[in-house]
Amino acid sequence: MNYDVFNYEGDVLQQTIKNEPERVVVIGSAMAELMVKFGLQDKVVGFGYDDQTNTSYREEIKKMPLLSEMWPSKESIIALKPDLIFSVASAFREDMIGSIPSWNERDIPTLTAVNFNVGRSKETYFDEIKNFGHVFNIEDQTNEYINEQESRIQKVADTIDHSQEKPKVLFISHVRDKYYYYSPDWCMVDEMIELANGEFVNMSDQPYIELSAEAIIAENPDKIILTQFQKQNEEKTLQVLLGDKQLKNVNAIKNNDVLVVDYTNSVNGSPEIANLYEDVAKFIQPTQFSKAES
Repeated sequence: MNYDVFNYEGDVLQQTIKNEPERVVVIGSAMAELMVKFGLQDKVVGFGYDDQTNTSYREEIKKMPLLSEMWPSKESIIALKPDLIFSVASAFREDMIGSIPSWNERDIPTLTAVNFNVGRSKETYFDEIKNFGHVFNIEDQTNEYINEQESRIQKVADTIDHSQEKPKVLFISHVRDKYYYYSPDWCMVDEMIELANGEFVNMSDQPYIELSAEAIIAENPDKIILTQFQKQNEEKTLQVLLGDKQLKNVNAIKNNDVLVVDYTNSVNGSPEIANLYEDVAKFIQPTQFSKAES
């Protein structure tokens, strides 16, 4: 079985799997979620880089044999004798776990996903699911999943009246008392905002930057979608933003118009992607959805 993957730089490399994988090293929570979602967690012999965000699969992921909360060492992976490494693309660097060709030289194929050099979008996410289904010989399941998710997302699109108000929506993360901006290429949620007839506030040409309070005040968004990387507590994260005295006159803060979302889903994409499309649309266009549901 042959399939294509992207390396960290965004180049396409061909991989070959002789047999269906049985001993899988998983690196990244987004990858671990897929293993649980499709009932493949028993194949996981080691798990690394747990970003510990809140997901529907948290308890199952905790049961996976943990190699490291951060990047596992090359030696620890080799010791497990995996027949596949399923990982975020950023792990395949010489200063991390090594390049894809270096693992192929050991007769260990790789399956990559969440490549920010390629960009994050619904299309790239579902392409990753298709590749995943191909590799694990579960294409019937993954195709059914994609069709179901696409149908729900289309229903959201059909509900939105684009002649109505288009609020400015800022997506930010809160990390160690600082706010960060993600460009459309570096997150999934921009497409959700735009589908719901919101204006995604574009703050910079850079993919990921720290935002000052002054920059947020200058944009004065109508709504804010907020996430937090690692160990997210939704209520605490929300109160930190609402209690930021520097931002008290921002429209979204004054009106308590803030939605806290899961990091993995909003940035990387997760099996619950249609849920987030629905939540974002209801947040941005509550009146339209209240009419649709009545």
